Amino acid sequence: MNRAIHAVGAFALAGAGVGMSVAAAAGLAFGTVGAPDPLIGTVVLAIAAVSLGYTAAKETRYALRTDGFSVTRTDAGNAAAVAAAAPVTYALSVEVGVGPVVASALVGLCAFLLSETYGAPAYCGSFVGMVTPAAGADIGPVVAAGLAAAVAFVAAKRAFNGFGGKLGTTAFVGCLSVAAFGGLAPGTGTTPEPRVAAGLVVAAALAAVATFLVSVRLDHGPVVGSAVIGLAAGVVCPPLFAAGDAVAAVAFCASFAGMATPERIPGTGPMLLAGGVAGVGFVGAAPYFVGFGGKLGTIAFTACLVTSGVLSLGSRVAPVGGDTVTG
Repeated sequence: MNRAIHAVGAFALAGAGVGMSVAAAAGLAFGTVGAPDPLIGTVVLAIAAVSLGYTAAKETRYALRTDGFSVTRTDAGNAAAVAAAAPVTYALSVEVGVGPVVASALVGLCAFLLSETYGAPAYCGSFVGMVTPAAGADIGPVVAAGLAAAVAFVAAKRAFNGFGGKLGTTAFVGCLSVAAFGGLAPGTGTTPEPRVAAGLVVAAALAAVATFLVSVRLDHGPVVGSAVIGLAAGVVCPPLFAAGDAVAAVAFCASFAGMATPERIPGTGPMLLAGGVAGVGFVGAAPYFVGFGGKLGTIAFTACLVTSGVLSLGSRVAPVGGDTVTG
């Protein structure tokens, strides 16, 4: 089949990242807390546009240069894992009542322990299952979104590999596909007040680094790293903090950034930056796409693209000792 399908997958993920960047900039500029300040949104959007656009262009160009597209037996297994994990996670989250963060983390961790091969695609499907009744979800749209995400997972298999949040963005594409036909509709939300927002950004930065350490330094891999941090946050934070649900959500969001490989986000310093950017994106995007599965992953994905772009562009402008940062 035509290699252009690789590019279609890349465009779908990049488009989701762009949309989330616009949402975050709009929330920061016109959020309900304080007087509207369009300058903040303009600056955020400009930084995101340049850095994200640079990284996305490189990745899409790479996707276009890969071998022709074909569907293998492994692809079929991956698609099945994505599609199956979505309704299972939704049932745990809504029907059993454990909530989306704990449900997704449990499904991802259990899937990986059962099969390392299909752990990542099952984790992707679990993000679809994080969709909530706030988006008008029930089991039918969740199954449909899981199937759409399964297609997107296979189509984008050569694009943005190693970037944190790719799995969540794939899930988000699945939910957007169903929303386009009226199966889902976003709820409404507000931006948190400044003191809470600052705490969320700090929590995000720390969670991203913690995930990176578990994944890379302790060599447990990205799925386990993210799922462990998400499960801990989902259990501990809600009873511990006044804004505990938001803290758990932002920590889980940033854990997806922490899933990035060192080739993409090289070290704890850059990962701290990526986590902080994810926290800012979480705060800004709070009023938008409420209840959609994959929203948190798309915020993390956008943060990783922005961070990678900033590092790459910075190394071109001011190279140090001839070393360059890849991304």
